[in-house]
Amino acid sequence: MLRVTKRFEEAEPLMRRALAIDEKSYGPEHPDVARDLNNLAQLLLETNRLEEAEPLMRRAVTILLTFTRKTGYEHPRLRAAQENHRELLTAMGLPMKDVQAAWT
Repeated sequence: MLRVTKRFEEAEPLMRRALAIDEKSYGPEHPDVARDLNNLAQLLLETNRLEEAEPLMRRAVTILLTFTRKTGYEHPRLRAAQENHRELLTAMGLPMKDVQAAWT
């Protein structure tokens, strides 16, 4: 809610705390961690901190791709995470080939 209402300075530490809690509770490769990474990256994107957002989004996509490969089922958040990452890389002026390379 804080992010949606543009209260970014209040939202960011809480989002980082949620990420740390989920990493400790579920492990660093859990899909819920990917959700937290994507949410934090979206906040960073909205505050024009693209270089900080990119590794978080890349990691989120990697986690969801790993889940998909391990289970044989596409994670329901995978395509949205890929699209978010694609849009970020485009905003950063990186060529589309870099998008695909970042997901391998």
